Amino acid sequence: MVFSSFTIFYHLGSNSLHNGDEALYAIISREMLVTGDWLTPQVQGEPCFNKPPLKFWLTALCFRFFGTSEWVIRFWSAAAAVACVFFTVLLAKELFGEKEALWSGFSLTTCFHFMYEHCAKTGEMDAILLFFLISSLYFLIRSEKNPRLLTISLALMGLASLTKNFAGFLPLGIGFLYLLTTGKWRTYRVSGIIQAVLLFLIISTGWIIAMVLMHKHTFLNEFFIQQVYNRATSTEYGTGVKAARSLTGGILFIGKTILKGFYPWSLLLLPCLVWAFLQTPHWRKDSRILLLIWFVSFGIVLLLCKNKLYWYVLPIYPTASILIGKFLTEAFSDARINWKNTLSYVFLFCGFFLLLPNYNYNLFSLTAVNSRVSTLVLNPHPIAALLLAVGCIIIWIFIARKFSRLAKYFIPAVLLVYAIAIVIPPLRYASHRSEIQKLTLAIAQQTRTSEHTLYLCGIPEAVFEHTDLLWKPPKIAKWYFSIIPNIRISFFVGDKEKICQQLETGRNKLFLMPNRYYQQIQSIRPHQFLTSQRVRGKIYVLISPSKE
Repeated sequence: MVFSSFTIFYHLGSNSLHNGDEALYAIISREMLVTGDWLTPQVQGEPCFNKPPLKFWLTALCFRFFGTSEWVIRFWSAAAAVACVFFTVLLAKELFGEKEALWSGFSLTTCFHFMYEHCAKTGEMDAILLFFLISSLYFLIRSEKNPRLLTISLALMGLASLTKNFAGFLPLGIGFLYLLTTGKWRTYRVSGIIQAVLLFLIISTGWIIAMVLMHKHTFLNEFFIQQVYNRATSTEYGTGVKAARSLTGGILFIGKTILKGFYPWSLLLLPCLVWAFLQTPHWRKDSRILLLIWFVSFGIVLLLCKNKLYWYVLPIYPTASILIGKFLTEAFSDARINWKNTLSYVFLFCGFFLLLPNYNYNLFSLTAVNSRVSTLVLNPHPIAALLLAVGCIIIWIFIARKFSRLAKYFIPAVLLVYAIAIVIPPLRYASHRSEIQKLTLAIAQQTRTSEHTLYLCGIPEAVFEHTDLLWKPPKIAKWYFSIIPNIRISFFVGDKEKICQQLETGRNKLFLMPNRYYQQIQSIRPHQFLTSQRVRGKIYVLISPSKE
């Protein structure tokens, strides 16, 4: 019974969840529920110590009450991502103010990498880890006024380490450096610090100690040696971007990933960081220094790690969003022309016109293809792009001199429109996906037991080959049709007489056509009507030869 349930769920996961980690975590969670062993993560009865169990526990609880479905598997990632935005706004408000907080939340919400790659819309652990990171640091800042909140902060840090190996110690390290740099550790009672640290250790190491006692060398080898030590230090470890293992390659890797994943806000990040480091003397004993410590310390740790993957950069985005939020309100709060806003305008308009966002992601699992996050294509007309950028800068200078009240709203308005425009298009596929998925299921039901040829009548092959925009229905349909088992796709060119001849010559054939084609042959030749489906306002009909 256990093996049967596991097998059914394995096939469900492998077909509907196209990200390997996501499907693996779902299988582990399901097996926890079926076997009743909530301590040892297992895959088909074999221990699997890739990650700590918190995400598995949460998903298994959802399975218990809501059943096994894709939305359940991804629920905790989505909920954690929403909470990340919420606590980013709270932290920015605590450090700076309401206006900065709104911009911080908006920039994180429109961060393509945060939304689509290994985070908000997928079932991995990174969104949960980010939630514990942001919320623990928020409570750490609040604990300066209310020391009892230090216990909550350390408890959340412990849960972070129970989510994703020793990456969960990241907030602890950032918090320690912050208290040490500012000297604010002196404001806490020693007993309060000891109590909070003990709680952190109990939460973060309790499961690890249990696994060491239960599985000894097997656990130590897989969890500590393979997943922690080799991943961080060994060049022979099979995971990671090889070009990013050296110091120079790592810097380029992090820079390119942030440029693509945090676009368009990444266009402001360089002048923003220059400005932020100039603020170090003012922030050194201030809570706001936390942002620079967070950004720099994590960047150094990531550079030292030999095996880097694109989603390892995710913890940078919340702190970058808050810095961007503050910089926006600082640089464009008035109409004065200074180095901050001038340099920002140059970066922004050159980026807008020279780089064209072309997101490369899997429509069906909402994750980037080959973990590339997105691609920024160089404008094929660079001279025209530069002229447009220069023209926009001249227009801004004119507005700043003649219409000072309008100038301070100019860049925020441009960024607002641009950020929304480049994030919304990838979401447009959703309605088309559900329509085409219904059609795909109808085709798959006919091909379960034998091979079939699917003739696309009145649908030219060029429609599928020359669609660059990934959210267009032909791209979605092409992908769905390609994974139907026992199917061969053929493009049928001919009039209604040829279609009727095909309907007469044998079985194991399916015909998909627009409704206008179907109306022409409906009463001419006997056939079996299977289904009709509206896709983007047009009706498509699926038929097969008559069973007789």
